[in-house]
Amino acid sequence: MVHLSRGIAKLFMGMFGISLCGLPIVPAAAQATSSFQSSCNNISIAGNALVANCRRVDGSVNRTSIVLEGIENIDGQLQMTGRGRPATFQDSCRHILMYGSTLTARCRRVDGSYEKTSVELPGISNIDGNLQY
Repeated sequence: MVHLSRGIAKLFMGMFGISLCGLPIVPAAAQATSSFQSSCNNISIAGNALVANCRRVDGSVNRTSIVLEGIENIDGQLQMTGRGRPATFQDSCRHILMYGSTLTARCRRVDGSYEKTSVELPGISNIDGNLQY
């Protein structure tokens, strides 16, 4: 039997994503990627809401929306600042568009100029025709 020091064992487990209970280690900050774009179309932004036509399990289509959370304009850059608060980027950005699950816009910098920026929307799914986190 091979004996490893605790430090080496922790390093080995971290490198290979192994935990002591056999489940994979997932970083606490990891967020699921969005999957709504594969079953929704006519995706757009209205204020701080994501709007789309999403397919239900029965094949019908539902017009749905979800208030985006935690997306801010920080000196011309769209940034995820954490969920729990409605997004505020729309107050200082223009030409706001969606490409798949990526939000793009031209956002105002502190000096008044505008910069093109984008951010991936994490964790949004189509659940039977409804957008949900």
